[in-house]
Amino acid sequence: MIRPFGKLLILFGLATFMAALAWWLAFFHQMLGDDVKRASECFYSTTLECEVGNMVGHFMDIPPYDPVALWISGVIFGMGLLIYAWAPHR
Repeated sequence: MIRPFGKLLILFGLATFMAALAWWLAFFHQMLGDDVKRASECFYSTTLECEVGNMVGHFMDIPPYDPVALWISGVIFGMGLLIYAWAPHR
């Protein structure tokens, strides 16, 4: 019973990661165009440049990206992996 829950958390963590990636890409693509690689550091942390971009982003269509989404997805994935690995096998 607990292993399927772990597998579900793993899948949810992966889905949350993909959503964070899509959000980051959509937000910074509308600001930087095809030069979105300049904002790669903003995917996992908030630097001064990222904060400036987020302030400007309040006037755009897509809400400013927050790297907390990435870290939450990692925690969910890690919890699922631990539960799946440590759950008793049938």
